[in-house]
Amino acid sequence: MRKRLILVARYYSIEPLGILYLAGAARDLGWDCKIVLVREFDFEPVYDAIRSWQPDLVGFQIWTGYHIPAFAACDRVRAMGVPVVIGGPHATYFDKDCATHADWVVKGGGFGLFRKVLLGLLPAGMSFDINGREEAFPLPDRDTVYEAYPELGASPIKSIFGSVGCPFTCTYCYAPSFNEMHGGFKLTVRPVADIVAEAKAIMKRWPLKMVYFQDDIFGYDRRWLEEFAQKWKDEVGVPFHCQIRLELTRNDIGSKRLDLFAQAGCSGITLAIESGNAFLRDYVLFRHMPDELIVEGCRKILDRGMTLRTEQILAVPFSDVFTDLATLDLNNRINPTMAWTSILAPYAGTNMGKIASNFGFYGGNNDDLSETFFDRSILRHVEGGPLDMAAIVQGMGAGAKEHPLLGLKAVAAGGQRAEIVASETGETLGSIYYLDRESNEKYCEQTVRLQRLFNWLSRVPDAAVLGRKLTEVPTSQWSWEEIGRLTTLHLKSRAPLDRWAEELALEMGLSSPAEFPAAIAANPWYFCFLPAGGAFAKAVLEQGVFDPASGADRILGRLGTMTRRHLFDVNLYKIVEGSEAIAGRSSRALPVPSISGAEADTGT
Repeated sequence: MRKRLILVARYYSIEPLGILYLAGAARDLGWDCKIVLVREFDFEPVYDAIRSWQPDLVGFQIWTGYHIPAFAACDRVRAMGVPVVIGGPHATYFDKDCATHADWVVKGGGFGLFRKVLLGLLPAGMSFDINGREEAFPLPDRDTVYEAYPELGASPIKSIFGSVGCPFTCTYCYAPSFNEMHGGFKLTVRPVADIVAEAKAIMKRWPLKMVYFQDDIFGYDRRWLEEFAQKWKDEVGVPFHCQIRLELTRNDIGSKRLDLFAQAGCSGITLAIESGNAFLRDYVLFRHMPDELIVEGCRKILDRGMTLRTEQILAVPFSDVFTDLATLDLNNRINPTMAWTSILAPYAGTNMGKIASNFGFYGGNNDDLSETFFDRSILRHVEGGPLDMAAIVQGMGAGAKEHPLLGLKAVAAGGQRAEIVASETGETLGSIYYLDRESNEKYCEQTVRLQRLFNWLSRVPDAAVLGRKLTEVPTSQWSWEEIGRLTTLHLKSRAPLDRWAEELALEMGLSSPAEFPAAIAANPWYFCFLPAGGAFAKAVLEQGVFDPASGADRILGRLGTMTRRHLFDVNLYKIVEGSEAIAGRSSRALPVPSISGAEADTGT
């Protein structure tokens, strides 16, 4: 009788790529496999599958932020008499925490170790193979996942890994720790023939309009990219989206790399900017990119006809509303296809976690962090954003690549003041001042507002000016209607609002703006900056987003989520047809307005 395996992971709107490959490894060893994807922390389907299917083993893929309820589920599964193996990011970086909830914990690259578990060759406990990242990828078992979750199989976008590994040292990422535990950076690149075979296998059985390569840095190996560009175009011919670093667009070599992307059929690129403030990028985030490189790299991508999604993080250590508005302004100047934005989660085990802890910004641990990147900031923030810390670093004479913040700590000095002390010598180098509770709450609220509205705001002329006004609205007055009122005042000298309203009404199938439902009439301009704005406005109404009983925060949360998904489908991936944004159609015929000095001052 064939042995049975259940693999458990979190349900997302995109397929669980790691699970697909693990299921493929199990298939190749003769195991029957069932996939259970957990929604909203409801593990009852896992327990039901165990009772009905009687598996020999249950494997959990666990991410930080989702680990507490997952651990409880692991404990219950073991109490049901079924052994458990845990893998995934949390097992890689917090294997000791996982060990008390599993029979096996697979740390790091796990295909080889996972195969040994299935073959009965791996002793119980925590296992790590320093050469694990060199294991060949199995052909994924998409059938098992797609048959259980038909909506994933029906999606026109499928994900593939082309390579694994990242040499960069961003503070908020675990990649530096991953490289360290493996003895240094090494890029694991799959043979082009394997990737082409995987794509062809998808095309035979499932719809495929686009492939999303989930590599941290796609095309890092130029020779590999040259082979890929030719074979993918000739043998697959499906557009793809990928993630790269801006550094890889630099100079003639970067231009040639982008040319190869375009030649291969790359329709769009995702890359991270993270902050519009140079100090935060260099000293806090370890993203050593000047504005000029960011703007030029983004321009090169857009000039080649590819779509562009930028990524940024709000509410990082030493940020304030002005640094966040600078991030908005930078995106406004770049004009990406989509400006995806998150709020920092300071994960323990990363350098960002160390900075947040050492400077007194965060005293918790991973157990109190959410799995999403859109929740309210949990940090304690400082007065003046980066100003005091920048002066201290300048006085040290330390360069950004020396990472001076990792050698400093804050020592409480009474009230809101803390002295900045060198960890090794004990020398006091200066002071910072924490925000009081009320001011901290205000800043955290401001970042939530910006995050919810960022994709829209980044498209509005002089976005940072409007953003500043929106962040200053008192909580008691914060509403969809107030956003509309301030937006109208902001745009009235910048845009032909009457014409826009008429066009939006036509897109919604209305005879005139007088027929707008109340929520649309309160702020029609939101929809004028989005592609297929009329269709999107109707969709938002149908979903009941503007239910008066919801309150402004819930309305903007749901609207922000729907806006992201709409931009993914219509603008970034173009898997759904839609008209150009009304504002985009009109802006080509409009002069660029001048801004008075007072209005242009955002404090950055």
